[in-house]
Amino acid sequence: MAKPVLINNNGLRVNPDLQKERDTGTFNIIELTNIIDGGPERTKRRHELEQLLFSDPVFTNPNRAFLSKSQLYDYGVQKSVKLFHLKRKYQWNEEDYFMAESLLRKEISLSLHHTMFIPAIERLATDEQKAKWLPLAQSFKILGTYAQTELGHGTNLLGLETTATFDQSTDEFVLRTPKITSMKWWPGGLGKSSTHAIVLAQLIIDNKSHGMHPFMVQLRSLDDHTPLPGIKVGDIGPKIAINTVDNGFLILNQVRIPRDQMLMKNAKVSRSGKFTSVGNSKANYATMMLVRVNMTNWAANILCGSVTAAMRYSCVRRQSALKPGGEEEQVINYQSQQYKLFPAVATAYALMFASQQLHDYYNQIYPQLARGSYTNLAELHSQSSALKAITGDVSVHHSEICRRACGGHGYLWYAGIGEAVSSGASIITAEGENTVLYQQTARYLMKQVALNVSGQTLDGFTSYLNNDDNYVNPIQSSEHCHDLQILNDIYQNMANRIIKKTAHRLHADMSSGLEQHIAWNKNMIQLVRSAQVHSHMSIVKAFITSVQSLVLSPVLKQVLHRLCVFYCLYGIINNSGDFIETSSINLNQLELMREEEIKLLSQIRPDAVSLVDAFDIHDETLCSVLGVYDGNVYEKLYESTQREPMNKTDVHPSYYKYIRGLLHSTPQSKL
Repeated sequence: MAKPVLINNNGLRVNPDLQKERDTGTFNIIELTNIIDGGPERTKRRHELEQLLFSDPVFTNPNRAFLSKSQLYDYGVQKSVKLFHLKRKYQWNEEDYFMAESLLRKEISLSLHHTMFIPAIERLATDEQKAKWLPLAQSFKILGTYAQTELGHGTNLLGLETTATFDQSTDEFVLRTPKITSMKWWPGGLGKSSTHAIVLAQLIIDNKSHGMHPFMVQLRSLDDHTPLPGIKVGDIGPKIAINTVDNGFLILNQVRIPRDQMLMKNAKVSRSGKFTSVGNSKANYATMMLVRVNMTNWAANILCGSVTAAMRYSCVRRQSALKPGGEEEQVINYQSQQYKLFPAVATAYALMFASQQLHDYYNQIYPQLARGSYTNLAELHSQSSALKAITGDVSVHHSEICRRACGGHGYLWYAGIGEAVSSGASIITAEGENTVLYQQTARYLMKQVALNVSGQTLDGFTSYLNNDDNYVNPIQSSEHCHDLQILNDIYQNMANRIIKKTAHRLHADMSSGLEQHIAWNKNMIQLVRSAQVHSHMSIVKAFITSVQSLVLSPVLKQVLHRLCVFYCLYGIINNSGDFIETSSINLNQLELMREEEIKLLSQIRPDAVSLVDAFDIHDETLCSVLGVYDGNVYEKLYESTQREPMNKTDVHPSYYKYIRGLLHSTPQSKL
């Protein structure tokens, strides 16, 4: 039975081409939406928050494209404060609050107060310190940020130059940024908003360094918000995107704080100046790891939005004709367009499932860390680094393909995809530049190979490194290409062989007499590659295990199985060199996989719109005239021109200043 034709608030019917796509979908969209949200109750709760937020004019500003940087910041602060009031009024839990932030595309100025400042107190402070600082932060009596990155040092935390020197005579720490490269640079909310910051600094006692530790530092007066003595703080200037956030710089000049404002859960300094390490020093990175985990979800959401806009537009847009003299064709019917967008859809689902599994792992491990058990800390650090890096990389890659798939209209700001690409690009360098993060994962992988060689059986995310080198690919038919276990084994064999080959090269170079750091740099490209194939394999495994374990209706099970197979085949074909090099596939199998990949395009086609509709992204959250749910793209494009300030008058002032003189000037000489 055909679904009813929807009418939007402007009385416009849903675009008939888009309506047709929804009528021909094969599965229950709500079932998939509930799975994405984590259950029907969470879907219901999200809809309640959407109704609350988007009925408030504070959260809907159609003129946002025309605001200056200062105005964007002002608007972001207004939204942040209103969101804080709503949290307090309705007694939202943290899950509700983060859901609200996501609905607002994280375009609020004070987000780090919740995403880093409060979590850092929870993870790095003693019980006594939490009793003091958490109530102030949770009631918004103070606003905070997390100041780690410096102008001259980002991912290399051991190289941070900010110092906190203990002065035993006054029982204080003296904080300094001794050089221009030492100033804190990039923390969100630092420039103009925060009253406090958790500052990461090198602890100095009696001229001896005890490594990096966190310190609670008040930046501004709680009476008039002016910077305190010894503190110079400000905004770092316009960015490519996310200009609602006041990323800032901080210079500390002999700033004194009481000794008890060093957050001392993992290390303590006594009144006499005695330093005591309580736990693993890497536990100080727990907040950063949490942010990396959360960024995988952000990357997935960006891609979900980009492909939603591009898919809907591709069904509305008609261009040329396949048959000479025939009707112009929906762009989505061109196979080349499908090969741009269907991999993006499949990747979006893969990233969502991988992100959810990483969140589950973090939630499993964090209580152990809180109890002082650090057995799984290295693996959590490795896996959060790996997935933060790869999800950012592939989200931006496929989002940019989605933008290009929208043709010229995709270049418009109101298309929304270009801004998504720019925002997503921040993930690639924020909280650890991706190449460096891949190297951190590679270090863990090399250690795991060494353990395996020594006879230890590995478990967890690297258990596949236990496999021997005798793998034989069993694919002989098209049916084999759809077997998820076979596909999983192919990826594991590929990653296993590349990682072990890299480990053997590194070991050989070191055995030949090369110093470790020289051998590492000599093999850096292969080390990064090893981390990348491990990351890719991890996402494949997450997608496969999710499809296999989820309780689904038979129809939806088939749809997600098909999408998962397509994701796996697309990855093999587009990285075929890795798989052939490692004897994970042969040329005949590659050709068979190419044939099946192309066949899957036509099989996915009937559900293309349903798969993006299942993301259930509100138009206000999507923020794309090309991706509006009703499909009235051309009407929305024209409406957007009416908000352009240049169109408020028929004649622009530049005419009187320049053009009129040019048009009416008398030539002084003939050309």
